[in-house]
Amino acid sequence: MKKLLFLCTGNYYRSRFSEEYFNHHCRQNNLPWLADSMGIQRDFTGNGNVGPIAEQTLAKLTEVGIEPVGHERMPKHVQAEHFDEFDRVIAVSLDEHKAMLADIWPEDVYQKVEFFEVEDLHIYHHEVAFPRLIASLDKLLLELS
Repeated sequence: MKKLLFLCTGNYYRSRFSEEYFNHHCRQNNLPWLADSMGIQRDFTGNGNVGPIAEQTLAKLTEVGIEPVGHERMPKHVQAEHFDEFDRVIAVSLDEHKAMLADIWPEDVYQKVEFFEVEDLHIYHHEVAFPRLIASLDKLLLELS
Protein backbone atom coordinates (compact mmCIF):
# COMPACT_ATOMS: atom_id res chain seq x y z
CA MET A 1 0.00 0.00 0.00
CA LYS A 2 1.37 3.39 -1.02
CA LYS A 3 0.88 6.42 1.19
CA LEU A 4 -0.05 9.97 0.19
CA LEU A 5 -0.06 13.03 2.45
CA PHE A 6 -2.24 16.06 1.81
CA LEU A 7 -1.10 19.33 3.40
CA CYS A 8 -2.94 22.56 4.00
CA THR A 9 -2.58 25.39 6.46
CA GLY A 10 -4.60 24.12 9.43
CA ASN A 11 -5.64 20.54 8.50
CA TYR A 12 -9.25 21.55 8.92
CA TYR A 13 -10.82 22.20 5.53
CA ARG A 14 -9.04 21.49 2.23
CA SER A 15 -6.62 18.74 3.25
CA ARG A 16 -9.29 16.95 5.27
CA PHE A 17 -11.66 16.97 2.31
CA SER A 18 -8.84 15.73 0.07
CA GLU A 19 -8.01 12.88 2.44
CA GLU A 20 -11.61 11.67 2.71
CA TYR A 21 -12.39 12.08 -1.00
CA PHE A 22 -9.18 10.39 -2.12
CA ASN A 23 -9.50 7.44 0.28
CA HIS A 24 -13.16 6.91 -0.64
CA HIS A 25 -12.34 6.71 -4.35
CA CYS A 26 -9.29 4.51 -3.79
CA ARG A 27 -11.45 2.04 -1.84
CA GLN A 28 -14.13 2.09 -4.54
CA ASN A 29 -11.61 1.56 -7.36
CA ASN A 30 -9.26 -0.85 -5.54
CA LEU A 31 -6.32 1.54 -5.85
CA PRO A 32 -3.42 0.60 -3.56
CA TRP A 33 -3.16 4.04 -1.94
CA LEU A 34 -4.04 5.45 1.47
CA ALA A 35 -4.05 9.17 2.24
CA ASP A 36 -3.57 11.10 5.45
CA SER A 37 -3.64 14.85 5.96
CA MET A 38 -1.82 17.36 8.16
CA GLY A 39 -1.40 21.09 8.61
CA ILE A 40 1.70 23.16 7.94
CA GLN A 41 0.93 26.01 10.33
CA ARG A 42 2.87 25.58 13.57
CA ASP A 43 0.08 26.86 15.82
CA PHE A 44 -3.58 26.15 15.04
CA THR A 45 -4.94 28.40 17.80
CA GLY A 46 -6.51 31.60 16.62
CA ASN A 47 -6.86 30.54 12.98
CA GLY A 48 -10.62 30.00 13.07
CA ASN A 49 -10.61 26.21 13.35
CA VAL A 50 -13.46 25.13 15.59
CA GLY A 51 -13.35 21.43 16.39
CA PRO A 52 -11.90 18.63 14.33
CA ILE A 53 -13.10 19.46 10.79
CA ALA A 54 -14.83 22.31 8.94
CA GLU A 55 -18.60 22.16 8.65
CA GLN A 56 -18.29 23.05 4.95
CA THR A 57 -16.07 19.99 4.48
CA LEU A 58 -18.56 17.65 6.14
CA ALA A 59 -21.43 19.16 4.16
CA LYS A 60 -19.61 18.79 0.84
CA LEU A 61 -18.59 15.20 1.60
CA THR A 62 -22.23 14.38 2.33
CA GLU A 63 -23.32 16.18 -0.85
CA VAL A 64 -21.00 14.04 -3.00
CA GLY A 65 -22.06 10.83 -1.25
CA ILE A 66 -19.04 10.22 0.95
CA GLU A 67 -19.37 9.06 4.55
CA PRO A 68 -16.28 10.49 6.27
CA VAL A 69 -14.17 7.97 8.16
CA GLY A 70 -11.73 10.12 10.11
CA HIS A 71 -13.80 13.23 10.72
CA GLU A 72 -13.68 13.04 14.52
CA ARG A 73 -9.91 13.36 14.88
CA MET A 74 -8.40 16.74 15.60
CA PRO A 75 -6.10 18.47 13.07
CA LYS A 76 -2.52 17.20 12.99
CA HIS A 77 0.76 19.08 12.48
CA VAL A 78 3.23 17.90 9.84
CA GLN A 79 6.75 17.22 11.09
CA ALA A 80 9.98 16.88 9.10
CA GLU A 81 10.00 13.08 9.42
CA HIS A 82 6.61 12.85 7.70
CA PHE A 83 8.14 13.88 4.38
CA ASP A 84 10.03 10.58 4.29
CA GLU A 85 7.10 8.42 5.47
CA PHE A 86 4.92 9.11 2.43
CA ASP A 87 5.33 8.14 -1.23
CA ARG A 88 3.78 11.43 -2.33
CA VAL A 89 3.08 14.72 -0.58
CA ILE A 90 0.65 17.26 -2.03
CA ALA A 91 0.03 20.71 -0.59
CA VAL A 92 -3.28 22.14 -1.74
CA SER A 93 -2.04 25.67 -2.54
CA LEU A 94 1.12 26.57 -4.43
CA ASP A 95 0.89 30.29 -3.63
CA GLU A 96 0.17 29.84 0.05
CA HIS A 97 2.05 26.71 1.02
CA LYS A 98 5.34 26.85 -0.85
CA ALA A 99 6.38 29.92 1.14
CA MET A 100 5.13 28.42 4.41
CA LEU A 101 7.13 25.25 3.83
CA ALA A 102 10.24 27.22 2.88
CA ASP A 103 9.98 29.26 6.09
CA ILE A 104 9.95 26.12 8.24
CA TRP A 105 12.19 23.56 6.52
CA PRO A 106 15.20 23.62 4.22
CA GLU A 107 14.58 22.79 0.59
CA ASP A 108 15.86 19.21 0.85
CA VAL A 109 13.08 18.42 3.36
CA TYR A 110 10.14 19.65 1.29
CA GLN A 111 11.49 19.21 -2.25
CA LYS A 112 9.20 16.24 -2.91
CA VAL A 113 6.03 18.32 -2.29
CA GLU A 114 3.66 18.71 -5.23
CA PHE A 115 1.04 21.45 -5.30
CA PHE A 116 -2.60 21.92 -6.22
CA GLU A 117 -3.90 25.47 -6.72
CA VAL A 118 -6.85 25.75 -4.35
CA GLU A 119 -6.83 28.76 -2.07
CA ASP A 120 -8.24 29.04 1.46
CA LEU A 121 -11.63 30.47 2.45
CA HIS A 122 -10.38 34.04 2.75
CA ILE A 123 -9.60 33.93 -1.01
CA TYR A 124 -11.95 31.31 -2.50
CA HIS A 125 -15.46 30.79 -1.21
CA HIS A 126 -16.04 27.09 -0.57
CA GLU A 127 -18.41 26.97 -3.56
CA VAL A 128 -15.40 27.84 -5.73
CA ALA A 129 -12.76 25.90 -3.79
CA PHE A 130 -14.48 22.51 -3.67
CA PRO A 131 -15.00 22.15 -7.46
CA ARG A 132 -11.34 23.12 -7.99
CA LEU A 133 -10.24 20.64 -5.34
CA ILE A 134 -12.41 17.85 -6.78
CA ALA A 135 -11.03 18.48 -10.28
CA SER A 136 -7.45 18.24 -8.96
CA LEU A 137 -8.27 15.09 -6.99
CA ASP A 138 -10.04 13.45 -9.93
CA LYS A 139 -7.03 14.17 -12.15
CA LEU A 140 -4.74 12.62 -9.53
CA LEU A 141 -6.96 9.55 -9.16
CA LEU A 142 -7.05 9.11 -12.92
CA GLU A 143 -3.26 9.31 -13.02
CA LEU A 144 -2.99 6.61 -10.34
CA SER A 145 -5.53 4.24 -11.88
